Amino acid sequence: MRSLRKIGLAGLIAFVAMGAAIRGTVAEGAQDGAGAADYSALVPRLVGDYAVPAARDLEARLGVLRDRIADLCKEAGTGTAADAAARAFDAAFAETVAAHGRLFVLRFGALAEDTRLERLAFVPDRRGVVRRQVTRLLADPDSVATDAASLRDKSVALQGLSALEWIAYDADGSVVLGVNDAGRAFRCAYAGAIAARMVILAGEVAEAYRAPAGQTAMLLAPGPGNALAQDPHAAAGFVFQQIVTSISLLSDQVLAPVLEEGPPAARAARAPFARSHHALLHLRASLRGIGTALRTAGFAKMDADAAWIGDTLAFETNNAVAALEVLPSDLASVLADPEQRASLAYVALVLDGLERTVGGELAGHLGFQGGFNALDGD
Repeated sequence: MRSLRKIGLAGLIAFVAMGAAIRGTVAEGAQDGAGAADYSALVPRLVGDYAVPAARDLEARLGVLRDRIADLCKEAGTGTAADAAARAFDAAFAETVAAHGRLFVLRFGALAEDTRLERLAFVPDRRGVVRRQVTRLLADPDSVATDAASLRDKSVALQGLSALEWIAYDADGSVVLGVNDAGRAFRCAYAGAIAARMVILAGEVAEAYRAPAGQTAMLLAPGPGNALAQDPHAAAGFVFQQIVTSISLLSDQVLAPVLEEGPPAARAARAPFARSHHALLHLRASLRGIGTALRTAGFAKMDADAAWIGDTLAFETNNAVAALEVLPSDLASVLADPEQRASLAYVALVLDGLERTVGGELAGHLGFQGGFNALDGD
């Protein structure tokens, strides 16, 4: 682990130094060449080869999760069969969390419309909105929340994976959905409605990317009179900045609060999916998603001088994922151990470096506006 961090940090320092050396000249050269390059294939590749398959994968995982909820709630809540059902549910939930991580980093088109991002998962949740609203609902059950159709009209914080995690897991990461108590029937009905609603929603996202309408259609058909993108370069720049925003989100709103001073358990609770002990799984999937999305679209291949950035992205992303894979799933225990916390701090450094390299250097090579962050002001 120590050698992994050394390699990763050395590479990061070298890449940042390289970026500083060329920063003064890269933007001007990129603007001169932006018109000559063909940007028209970037968005179609990203949508067709990444967004659609990722949304379909999430839809499929959610279908399995819906079935595992039904299985879990059929059991009596104790015994060997109930334990097996709980393990099967947790496995399905983990696979769904990973599928969400791979998709939500796009943040444009079908995902960005009709509050779909928030309906799939209310993350990050810095103010504990999900906890407060779900707790109130459990204290005062509302039958509207037990029907997939009517649930859509409830607060977005009461829908999606974040709400499901809160009712399905205890603070120690154990599965409590299906446990026999006075609220079992409502929790099971509510969980089933959440899963059914998400299956519908993921299908809507996949179809909206496959047969584009709204923002996706505007990005795939740029031209004069298009308020969002008047040419392919503008369309590619828009989706590129949404992915850069995802890097910023993971760095500033997911890892940074976790690495602040304070009790490990309290800091861990700030991370998405920490309650189920799947926070690091979601982070790994998101990192992979960012790298795969940028590579699938072909952003780093648009300029021969930017080839090193594609190599940097792959190298640092792989190192960060490898560092996360060897950590325990319980984020609180990671933060309580100095060496394991150092590994997490290394991942934060990687994200900071990628934000500068991708959002600064690569954006400059491509002639995209640098320094924009959709999260500014939040």
